[in-house]
Amino acid sequence: MRRLGAAGAGALASFMVVVVQFAFAALPARALEPHDLEERIAELELTTPRDANRRLVLHLYGQVNRAVLVWDDGFDSGVFGVDNHTSSSRFGFIGQAKIAPGWTAGYRFEIETAFPSSHEVFNGPDDTNGLLEAFGGAALRVRQSYWDIVAKDLGRLSVGFQSPATDDITLINLGSQMNDAAVHFNNAFGIRLDMAKPFVTTDLKWGQIAHNIDSLRGNFVRYDTPVIQGFMLSTARNDDVWDVALRYQNGSAGFRFAGGVGYMKDSELRFEDVRGSASLLHVATGLYLSVAGGWRETALKAPVDADAAYFHYAQLGIARQWFSPGRTVLYVDHGVYNNFNVSEILSVVDGVTTPWGTLVETQVRRWGFGVEQAVDASNLLLYAQAHFYDPTIMGSACEGPDCAFDPVKNPVTRLPAAPWQGFVVGARIQF
Repeated sequence: MRRLGAAGAGALASFMVVVVQFAFAALPARALEPHDLEERIAELELTTPRDANRRLVLHLYGQVNRAVLVWDDGFDSGVFGVDNHTSSSRFGFIGQAKIAPGWTAGYRFEIETAFPSSHEVFNGPDDTNGLLEAFGGAALRVRQSYWDIVAKDLGRLSVGFQSPATDDITLINLGSQMNDAAVHFNNAFGIRLDMAKPFVTTDLKWGQIAHNIDSLRGNFVRYDTPVIQGFMLSTARNDDVWDVALRYQNGSAGFRFAGGVGYMKDSELRFEDVRGSASLLHVATGLYLSVAGGWRETALKAPVDADAAYFHYAQLGIARQWFSPGRTVLYVDHGVYNNFNVSEILSVVDGVTTPWGTLVETQVRRWGFGVEQAVDASNLLLYAQAHFYDPTIMGSACEGPDCAFDPVKNPVTRLPAAPWQGFVVGARIQF
C-alpha cells in the first residue's frame, strides 16, 4: 500500500504538470476579429431568454465536471470516464423580481446531468464490468425546482424541490473543492468477498457502510433567517422529515472560519441524527484543517442494543496561490465510518440474489491525498486524487426466506471483504 501510495503521488504530480501545460496551450492565440464579434453578439441576442415582465432579472448558470476514474476492488479493476458527482455537471435558471422595498420574489430551476455519474458507477456481478443506467436510464434529472420570497430583515421562505436545512452541513471546507467526508466514487460499487474463486459479489454497496449522513433533496418548505453576526439559522419540513441547522462564518486575526451543525428526524425511515463540520484557514500560510462528524440512531437495527452509527473525518492541507493562474491546494485526509446499515440482510449476487445473513457490525477506514489547481481566468479547476478504503464487516449467517438475526444459532463472524482503491483525474469549468 505504501509503494502504491508513493507511486500514485508521483503519477498525480506528473499528470498535473502536463494538464496545466495543456490548458495554457489551449488558450486562444488571438482576440476575436470585429466581424466575428458582431456575429457572436447576433447569435447571443437570438438565444437570450426574454420575458414580457421586464422587472424580472433572469440568470443562466452552470458547470461541466468530467473525470477519469481508475479503480481496483481487490479482484478486478477498470477505467471509467464519469461525471463527477462531488460537484456534478449542471445548468440552471434563477429569476428574481423586486416586489417592494427590501422584498424580492423569485424561482430556481436546475438540471443535473449524468453520462454516467461517478455516484452510479459500479462493478458488475458477472465477469464484465458494467455501468448502472444512471437515474433509471435518464441522462438528465431535476436538481432544484422551487420559488422563494426574500425579505432583507426577515429572511427567506422557499417552497418546492430543494435541499433541506441540513444539506451539505458535513461538507464545509475552506480548502479543497473536490474532496470531502462524503463517498463519491465507490458509492455504488458492490463489496466483494474472498470466499470462493474468483470472488463473491454481495448486494452491499460501499455507500451503505461509509456514510456521512448527508441529506437528500426533496419537496420541502424551508425558512432561513438573515445572517446576523455571521450566524444563520435554517429549518425545513415535509410530511416525513423535519430538520434544523445553524451555520456560522467569520474572518479575523488572520484566520477564516466556517462551520455548521444540524439535527434531522425522519419518521418514515425511523432515524434521527446530529451532524456537522468546521473548517479553519490561516490566511497568510494557507494551512487549513477541515473536520466533520455525525451520529445516527435508528429504530431498525439488530441487535436492538447495537451501538448507534457514527463517523468522523479530517482533512489537512495547504491552499496558496504559488502560480499566477490561481490557487493550488494540496491535502491528505482520513475518515472512519462505523455501524451504518447494521441489521440489513446481506445477500450474495450470482445470477440471482440469495440471502446470506445479517450485518451486525461494520467499519470502513479511508485515507487519501490530492492536488487541485485553479485557473481563475477561465473559471477552471484541475484536480487529481487518490482514495483507499478498507472495510471490517461482521455478520451472522442464516438461510431461507425467513433469514433473521440469531447470534446463538449463527455465531457472528468476520467476512473476508476486500479493500477498494481509486485514482481520479478531472477538470471542472463553470459559467
